[in-house]
Formats: sequence, structure tokens, C-alpha cells
Amino acid sequence: MTTFFKYIALFALFGLMACGGNSKDAVGPSESGNGAPNASGDSQTDQPINREPRTGGHFLDDFPTERILSGGVPPDGIPALTDPPFVDLTASEAAYLRDDDLVLGAVVNGEAKAYPHNMGWWHEIINDMIGGQPIVVSFCPLTGTGLIFDGQGSDGSRIHLGVSGLLFNNNLIMYDRRDSATLYPQMLHVPVEGPGSEELQLLPVIETTWRYWKQLYPDSKVVSVNTGIYAPSTYQSYPYGGYRSPNVGPNFPSFPDLSANPTAQLFPPKTMALGVRFGKTTKAYPFSTMGAEAVINDVVAGNAVAIIHYDAEQYAVPFARVVDGQTLAFEKVPSADQPYPFMLRDRETGSTWNLKGEAIAGPLKNKTLQPLPAHNAFWFAWATFWQNTGIY
Repeated sequence: MTTFFKYIALFALFGLMACGGNSKDAVGPSESGNGAPNASGDSQTDQPINREPRTGGHFLDDFPTERILSGGVPPDGIPALTDPPFVDLTASEAAYLRDDDLVLGAVVNGEAKAYPHNMGWWHEIINDMIGGQPIVVSFCPLTGTGLIFDGQGSDGSRIHLGVSGLLFNNNLIMYDRRDSATLYPQMLHVPVEGPGSEELQLLPVIETTWRYWKQLYPDSKVVSVNTGIYAPSTYQSYPYGGYRSPNVGPNFPSFPDLSANPTAQLFPPKTMALGVRFGKTTKAYPFSTMGAEAVINDVVAGNAVAIIHYDAEQYAVPFARVVDGQTLAFEKVPSADQPYPFMLRDRETGSTWNLKGEAIAGPLKNKTLQPLPAHNAFWFAWATFWQNTGIY
């Protein structure tokens, strides 16, 4: 099997920067890309598709290591953060964030922290501690994917990940600093190269606007702008120009090519979707099909799930629908309480729940729904990694 070091020689062959590169000019996206044909005008872009998951169409059983590419930077050329400083949400060191900026939020053992996309643009990985537990926060700007992993290894050691400078299907490849030859494509989070055999364990994440995070978790902390690596003004600059525009294709080739992937052609490349995965079975919930506000009761691979979507704040969170052995079905009801634009009510007991999955009234008051590990992604990325995904 080839090793991590085989790829070092590739860096001289690619002039483009990997996701989150350090030069604004160097990482400007190609406007041509290899994007799928536009789906504009297709009613499927704003109406539920209701496609059930199918088997196959992924890279878990036979990973094509020959498709690994250099992004143009060496290992650690994009510097991961480890145990960065955190500040209160109202501190001057948090003023680099605008209300519409997106954050990845984690809540562990009663402690809440926000990890802004602004940090992910430039660092991609943050190794941190929260609620007494090590975690790894990862963000790949090229695929729009923010995933949080358990940072406790099966042998009890703390997992520290770094940015390899390599890509697979435009997605960040991380390396394990305990053994730099072990490579993890972020969206698969299984080792595909090197001696490591430990799958990274995905944790729940709350992705939403900075404005809404402050309303939901006003007592939380956020990564300080004073990282000691870049000037504070850097974290106000998105280094990819118009890359997030819906119809702009990815910077690097996809396998299979997007034009040969019918799933990728269902939506514009940068349509955002929430993806839920159980083993090898996945289902995607594109924001455009869920509408402005949604409560979706679904079953994926035998698991009863509820998807809560509030488009104005780009908030999409999946919960398990089983509470104390009872499977609940939810409906949307009006809310008079801030910061919730609507509430949930379960049909079985009539209990009322907020958008954080907390029962606030009724027979199940003080119960909480279990958040599910999942993440958002640009459509082209989700459809490439999971070609037979179910689709809402």
C-alpha cells in the first residue's frame, strides 16, 4: 500500500491551493470548474424528491487511493489550531464575526463553544477540549463540510489531527499526528492510507449563523481572533471570492465526474444540504426542498429521525424521535417565545418542544431529544461521496 510520504512529491505539480489556503489571490476559485449542469427551472430544486436510499455508490469498501490529489500546499502548510483561546460572545476579541457569518457549535457535558467558519477558512482543523472531553473540529471550505469528531482514541490517547495538504473529491484529507502516515478523508472519516485502523467517531454539530448562536447559547464561548498565527483582520476575509455561488463548480476534479453523476445534477453544485448517515446508508435534506421552516418526521435505515429546519438562520438539526422507548411524531406549532420562530408538538403526548430539542411543557417536560451526528455539505460533494443517497 502506498503511504503518506508518496504524495509529498505531488505538491510541486499543482499550483492551486488546498481548501483554506493562506493566500487570498492563490485560492481564488475557477469560475468554470467542472460543475454539473444548472438545475435552475427544475421543480425538483424546491420540491421534495422523496427518494429512498439505495445501496452502493460510495467509497467505503474500495477506496481509490490513486484519486488522492495534492492541493498545492505541504503537510501543515494550512496550520491547524490546538487548544486556541476562547472568549465571551460579547468580548472585543469576538468582534471579527458578522451576524450572518456561520459557526459550528458544540455542546458537551453542559459546556457550549462556537467554532466559526472564519477560523475554518484559514485553519481547517481545531483540536480542542470541551466539557472535559477532547474533540476535533474540522471544516473544509471546498466542500462546505463542518464535522466534529470525538478526540479520545480507543487506546485512551488524545487524537490530534493535522491538515495533510491532500484532497479527495475536493474534500480535506486529515492526518493523524500520532502517526503521520494515517490519512482520513474528512467526509468518510475512516483511515484510507497508513497503519491506522480506527474510524473517527462523528459527534453532533449545530451549524447556524453567529446571530442565532448568540441567541441560543448566550453563555457560550467562541474562538478568539487572537490566535497568534494570523493578523486579526485575516479572519474577516473569505479567501475564495465567489466560490460559494450556487452554480459555481468545484476547484478540483470529482470522481465520478459531475456530468456523469445523475445525483449530482439534481441541484446546483453549491446547494446546501444536511446529510444524515447510518453506516453505509445516507439521506440528504437539501435546504431548498425543506422551505423556510420545516419539521420532518422520517425513518432512515430503521432509525426514526426528526429534521428541524429554520432557513433564515441556516439552522438544520437532526434528532432521534425515540424518547423513553416511545417513538414520537412532531408537528410545527406557533411560538410566542424568542428565539424560536416556531415550536414542536408531539402527537403522542401533546408535549411542546423548542428547536434545541427540549420539552418545555406537557407530560414530557424536561426531557430532551438526542441530537444525531450529521453535517451539512455542498450538494456536489454529498452527491459525489454518496451517489445513491436518499433525498428528501
